[in-house]
Parts: sequence; structure tokens; C-alpha cells
Amino acid sequence: MPFLGLSSVFIFRSDSDISVQEKLNPVSHSFELRTLANYYSGNKNLFANEDPAFLSVDGDHWVDSVFNSLDHTQRLGQLFMLGVYSNKNKKYEDEIANQVCNYNVGGIMFLKGGPIRQANLTNRLQENATTPMMIAIDAEWGLAMRLDSTIRFPHQMTLGAIKDYTLIYKMGAEIARECKRMGINVNFAPVADVNNNPKNPVIGNRSFGEDKTEVTLRALLYMKALQENGVLATAKHFPGHGDADADSHLELPVIKQSLAELDSVELFPFKTMISSGLAGMMVAHLSIPALDTAAHTPTTLSKSVVTKLLREQMGFKGLIFTDALNMKGVTKYYEPGIVDVKALIAGNDILLDTQDLAKAIEEINKAIVKGELNQDDIDARVKKILKVKYWLGLNNYKPVETKNLLNDLNTPDAEILNRQLFRSSLTILKNNDNILPLNNLESLNIASVAIGDDPDSSFQQYLNYYAHVDLYKFRNRELKDILIDSLLIALRKYNMVIISAHSTSIRPEKNYGISDKTSIIIDSLSKHTTVILDVFGPAYCINKIPAADKAKAILLSYEDHDYLKQYSAELLFGGIGTDACIPVSPNSTFHRNCGVPSMAEGKLQYVIPEDIGIDSKSLSKIDTIVKNGIKNGAMPGCQVLAVKDGKVFFNKSYGYQTYSNKEPVTNNDLYDLASVTKVAATTMVLMKLYDDKKLDLNKKLSDYLPDLKNTNKSDIIIRDLLTHQAGLKSWIPFWMHTVVNGKLSDDIFHDTPSKYYALKVADSLYMRNDYAETMWQEIKDSPIKDAGKYLYSDFTMIISKRIIESITHRPLDSLVYEYFYNPLGLSTMCFNPLDRFPANRIVPTENDITFRHQLLRGYVHDPAAAMFGGVSGHAGLFSNSNDLAILFQMILQHGEYAGRKYLDSATVAEFTRQQYPNSPNRRGLGFDRVDNMNHTNGSVCKSVSSETYGHTGFTGTCFWVDPKYNFIYIFLSNRVNPIAENPKLVNMNIRTDIQQVFYDSFNK
Repeated sequence: MPFLGLSSVFIFRSDSDISVQEKLNPVSHSFELRTLANYYSGNKNLFANEDPAFLSVDGDHWVDSVFNSLDHTQRLGQLFMLGVYSNKNKKYEDEIANQVCNYNVGGIMFLKGGPIRQANLTNRLQENATTPMMIAIDAEWGLAMRLDSTIRFPHQMTLGAIKDYTLIYKMGAEIARECKRMGINVNFAPVADVNNNPKNPVIGNRSFGEDKTEVTLRALLYMKALQENGVLATAKHFPGHGDADADSHLELPVIKQSLAELDSVELFPFKTMISSGLAGMMVAHLSIPALDTAAHTPTTLSKSVVTKLLREQMGFKGLIFTDALNMKGVTKYYEPGIVDVKALIAGNDILLDTQDLAKAIEEINKAIVKGELNQDDIDARVKKILKVKYWLGLNNYKPVETKNLLNDLNTPDAEILNRQLFRSSLTILKNNDNILPLNNLESLNIASVAIGDDPDSSFQQYLNYYAHVDLYKFRNRELKDILIDSLLIALRKYNMVIISAHSTSIRPEKNYGISDKTSIIIDSLSKHTTVILDVFGPAYCINKIPAADKAKAILLSYEDHDYLKQYSAELLFGGIGTDACIPVSPNSTFHRNCGVPSMAEGKLQYVIPEDIGIDSKSLSKIDTIVKNGIKNGAMPGCQVLAVKDGKVFFNKSYGYQTYSNKEPVTNNDLYDLASVTKVAATTMVLMKLYDDKKLDLNKKLSDYLPDLKNTNKSDIIIRDLLTHQAGLKSWIPFWMHTVVNGKLSDDIFHDTPSKYYALKVADSLYMRNDYAETMWQEIKDSPIKDAGKYLYSDFTMIISKRIIESITHRPLDSLVYEYFYNPLGLSTMCFNPLDRFPANRIVPTENDITFRHQLLRGYVHDPAAAMFGGVSGHAGLFSNSNDLAILFQMILQHGEYAGRKYLDSATVAEFTRQQYPNSPNRRGLGFDRVDNMNHTNGSVCKSVSSETYGHTGFTGTCFWVDPKYNFIYIFLSNRVNPIAENPKLVNMNIRTDIQQVFYDSFNK
């Protein structure tokens, strides 16, 4: 084969930054290389001409000393790196230990296993080695590529979508940290292949993309991060595996590109990395006629490729690793031992995963005797390996410490970074009419259809955090024609359908895990409704959904990962934004760099505590407090949620719905909010009417309710009413007035509904329609006492509901849905929840043995509210904690949410402020407050600010908003289950103690 005079091999050997920028920064790229070059570490030049760092260390004395101490076989052993599993039995480990001891192998490449097991095996094998070994791993997307119980970072193609290159460096540095903690000092990463063949069966998602410049920048940053943090980077798969159409694990792929094409594309990343100090290179098993015409000669065994091209022409001075020598791409044509000799003749330094170590040593010795291998050359390679070991610190080898190993590998900082990476990769490929992010939620009737072999519900759960979405899930095998027909009929009632593809595959031969029925469903639905497509799989999945272009919007989520399921839902609704672009061209419609930017719209985001500077460990006390409360019978379960700076950083459910311990509480379950209804419903509408100048707080009740004119309530001022200083009676047990001879009156209640008995009070219990007016008359006739003094009364909001309906001539529930709940996307907040939700999603309250004689599930606990038909001003509302958080985040943001104005800021300020400062009455208008004089009200912890407002509920609920800390705390429980006379929740200070934990975490 003729000498390869590649014209641009030394393109990056120039000392001129300008020439580098001209070569690597074509006009089509918008990023500024100088900024990137100066970012990555200490203002170093990313493209500086460097030799591998190990060449400059002063370790010759150690190298010579170790080399001279080894016999011939021990020196040859340094050329091998064995593939080892840490999840096998003792017999297997003994065999590996014997090989390490007998041959003094140079290194171990760990495959499947777990951190503790691998650490223990590493320590054992290092003890058996005469010379400390290099420990290697395939950690392209982190240790999780090979080890369980570790962090799985995004695949490289997912990273290829990210615009923030600095995140790539940070990831590489974190992977290096984790490697070193595991005693690993060689990472077989990054993949520097340019994936310019969409049908590539083995690279695909392992590549950063199809653009050589983008691949080069990311690979270079990944490489620098590893090596600057003490781990040898190994670029692969030289000279470029991206255009392969076969898997070298199974056969020898043939790359048919010309020399010029190879030089221009495939070699481009490798040339750049070599110029910038790359220390390791892995050679692939490929047949490339343009580089070597010898039949059945993989590049791994080609001297033309390894020595002449890589070593001599491209000037690579680092360690050259073969790809695994047990792969069919090389074993198909060469016997064990023979392949090892040929790999050394070709110029490789380290033989990876040999099939037969003893045979390989035997054949190498034969080749030396025959003169096929030069002893001096072998010795030089051994010394280079030892020098690398010195650079890696193996001259001062220390065993892996297993104490706290799992915690050290899974740090909060690493999780934050991983979340940033996944979040930054989401790519909007199409967004017709700017339909994303989804707004005007009151006009949308949304369904989610999740399709895949195992469609996960977490994506759909997060959708319901932003809006009411009806959920459908189907496995690929379930999508028969008859089911599809039924599905299409069911979905016609929706004006928007989100179709998500899950359980995808990276394998093109498996159709990337995409069911062909997905396209049929999209095509049919798009004729009747708006379709949004969300693909949790490789970019190439789009090509397997021919009808994708019929979707109004397309979101590419790249991987079926839990983080992406969360962030994808957040992106669809504007909780987060994106500027990512697709790194490949899956079809003729969507090309590389396609991506529609989208801005976050100020909706709640869902984060981990560390995202906002809070140590998760500091919140562990909450688990203890809640579990102790459950154990001692304060409540069977609860939801706890906390929001700071518009970010939900704690959202957790505990225990069970009842003490039978059969139904665990989930974040989607609904609780009876009790008196929180006073604020979350009635006060909200009052604020809206005040905003619209339809309510004057200084007018009298009789100005809005003429039937009160001749009563003792005629002259009560609205402001006094809403601050509980109107002198009203606390409550009336209305139901007791319906009891005749120990039984509910047959004149008032029936067990079946009818025209005149349509007010449903509980299961199989219906009240006479007109009896609510009798109750109202009792309120009108009730006495007034100590007007002007603070006395909490349920009548306040029962009367307020009458005022609202008198002004608007519309029912309270209809108004609050229209004004707030529907446009805010509150998916669970409602009255009479059984009209909307199955009973198993509604947490039971009391086992009522006096009035309704049943376990109350889906029926309001408060008897008066039940007798008002489940919709009252003082009780009746049900919700989960998330919806309450959205509602009060809007209040915290002065009446605005997601760019939409719900209330004027002056209105919010007026209703939430203490109306009578320096008086015993701490109340706002509808809202409870902290007493400015005593800085407490018994329902809040000691650390709340004086600006705090909120409310508690009889069933064991509360919310508190603290503007000073931009903080919302919500606690929901059913402490009244099974009996209402359970004081333990209050007596044990459970709600306030949890609240205090949050405040304590702010100060750490």
C-alpha cells in the first residue's frame, strides 16, 4: 500500500490561533471559539499544541526501577488488559487473580458489576499484581454504562444537542472524579466517531452527532476534563466508526469512503485531539480499503493504519489500545494468540481483552524469536506503559476505600449536573403556530397517549402537574387494529392529544423500538384534533414515524430517562425553556441544527433541594417527623410540598390513605381541604370582584344581601366580616336539627334521589332541595356578640358565598373554575370530586357514625358544607398539594402567573395584609396571618417572617406563604380519619415542626 500523504494531517500543528479558528469555525457556526477555548480550565487554550501530559512527568527513575525488576514474562504481561466482571463467583475471581499473579498483566478492563463488588475485586487483584495495574472501564455516559447503583449521564448524541459546551467539560470532570473514587484511571471515552450513517448499528447514540466540528469540540472538552482530573482519556474508535453499517462485535464492517473523505471527516476529531494532548487512542476493527487493501485485515491489525497513519503521520505519542480482541470483527479471521501478535506488529501498545492470555504470550515469544517482533520495541512500549502508570499515580497506589463508596459516587452535585445536562438537551423540532408552550389551558381538553413496551407513568404524572390531562397507556403489542379503532373514537372528544413514544431502542434493526402503529394513530388523529408528538428515543426515531410531520409540534427527548420525562412535561407547558438543536439529520424534513427555541414562562419548576442551595440531608428530619406522627396515630398519611423562588424542591407523599395500610398516598391523591376552602375558593373570587370594582370592602352586608336588612347583620361591614370581627357565632350544628327520635328526619332526607331530594350529602343520602334555605335562615337569626372583637366563624365565608352569588348571579364553584382553576391548569382542585375522579384517588376522612353513618370518601367532611350540596364558602374544596402550590404561587407573584394577570397586585396586597395592626386581630381579608405583636398564631413555626399569610383546615391541612423568603409550605392530611376527635397532629406540633425544618435549611 502506498504511503499516505494526507494533506491536512497537521492542520492543527500551527501556532496561530487565527488559523485554528479559520479551520474549525466555519461561517455557519454561531459560537465563538475564543470564548470556549478560554472557558474550560484556567483560561488555557483549548486548542494548544500539546503532547500527552505523561511524557513530561519526571518518572524515569521509577519506570527504570520497575522495568528492571521484572522478568521477561512479567514485562510482556504489561501489554495486556483483561476484561473482567465483578458480578461473578469466587471461582471466576480466583482464575482472574491467578492470571494477574502469573503474568503480571498491565491492566484490568471492568465490565458488568457493582461498585462495592468491583472495588473489592480491584483491591484483591491489585494485591496479586507485581506491578500496580491500570484499571479501565467503558464509561462513555458514566460508570452506569457498566456498573449498577451509579449515575447514568446522557448518551453522547443527547449531549450533542446541548448548546452550553461548558456542561460537557463539567460532566467529564465529574466522571473523572467518580472513576478515581473507584480506583479507575482509564476511561474508554470519549467516542469521537462522526455518525454520518443513520443506519449505523453500533455507534448511533454513542456519537455526539454527524457534524465533525461539533463532535470535535465536545470530544475535546470531554477529553480535557478527564485528563486534567487524573484519568487517561481514550478516544475511539480510530480511524472512525461512524459510517459503518455493521456491528464489529459481530462481523467486520467495511468503510468504503475515499482517502479524501476520511481525511476531511472521520479523522478530523482525532487529529484535533492528538494536537491537544490526547493520551489514549482505541483502534477499531474496521476494513477500510482506502487505508489498507489487504483482505480481511481490520484496522486494529493494520500497520498502515496504526503505525504509519496514526503514529507516524498524525504524530500520536500516547497509548494505543486495540478494541476488544474477542470481537467477531477480528476473531472471525484470526486465531487466539495470532491476533495478539498481529496487533503488536501493527503498532498497538495494549492488547485489550485477549481471548487466551497464555496462548498470546506463547505466540508473542515465537514472533520475537522469528524476528517478527523486535524486543527493543516491545521494551519501549512496556516503559511507556509504566510511565503512564507513574503519571496516573500508581507509583503510590492505594486500595479503594469502600466506606461511603455509594454515597461518594452519587453526590447531590453530580445529580444537579446530570439534571442540567438532560434538561438542556430537549429539542423542539417543530412548533407550528407557536403552540408550545401550552397556554390558555381553559380552552384545552387534553389527552396523553403513551406508547411503548413499558410506557412509564412519570411523564404523564408531570403533565398533570400543569393541567388536567386524561391518560391512556398502551404497550406496542397491544396496539391491534380493533384497539386502535376504539382509541381513535375515544380521543375525538379531545382538542389536543399528546402522543409519546417510550421504551425505545438505540438499534435501527429494531426499528428503534417504535411501533408502526404510532404513525397510524398520528395520521388518523391529526385529521380531527391537534397532535403533539414527544419521542423519548434517538433522533433517528423520527424517521420511523412517517406521519410525524402531521403533528402540530414535535419534541425530541432522546432517551427514555426519568429526568427527561419530567423535563419534557415541564417544557411542553413552559415550566422550562430550551435552545437545543438536533445533532443529526434523521430525514429530509429535519436536518442537523434544527431546533425551535422556547422560553420558560414562569410556571412552577420541579427541582431537587440542591438546585436552590439546600442540602437534601437537612430535610431528612421531615421523614422522621412524619413517620413518627403516622406511627403514633396522628394521621394515616400526608402530602408535604415546599416551593422556594418558584421551584418545587420538596414534594413527597407519606403513609397510606387509611390505617388499613392498603392504599399508599401518592402526590396525585386529593385531600379534603376543609377551611382552606375559605381562601382557595371564596376569597379568590372576592378578590376578583374587588379587582373588578364590583365589591366594596367598606360597604354593609345589606348592600349586597337585601334579605339581611331587617336582621342584626344588616350593618356589618364587609371588611369586619372577612377579618372575623363581626361578632358572628362560630358555627351551628345544622344536621342535629334534622334528627327526630334519634334518626334523620324522613321529611328532610331520603336514601334515593328524586326531583325534590337532589342534594347529595353522602353515599345514598339525599337532602330536600329547599332545606339549604332553612339553614340560611338559622344563620340570619343567629345572635351577634362582641362585635369588633376577633372571633373565628364559619359564617364569614358562608355569607361571603351568598354575596358573590348575589353580585354575579352565578354559583361560586363555576366562578372560581372560570377565573382561576381552569386557566391555571389546576387538575385536581374542585368541589364534589367524585364527579371527576375515581374514589381511590380521594383520601377518606372521618368514619362518620353520628350523622351520615359511613366512611366519608369524596364527600366533604364538614357537615354544613355537605348539607349545602358539597359547595360552600367555608368548606368543600378538594385538591392535591401541587395545585395549591400553583394557586398560591400566583398570589405570591402579586396576582400573576406564567405571564397572565389574574389579580391586580394592589388587590393581593390589600387582602393579604394584616387589616388591624397592633391589635389582637391578626387577620387579613380571608387570609390568616402571623400576629405582628406576638409573631405567632400557634399554627406556624417560630422562624416565619411577619409577612407570612395562609390558613389551616380542620381535617389536618394548611398552607403558608412567606413573601420574605419567597416560600410556600403546604401540608395535607386526613388527621380526622377515622375519628375527628384526634388532637395528635396539633399536640405533636407536626405541621409546625416540618415548617421549621424548611426554615432551618435556608440558613445552612
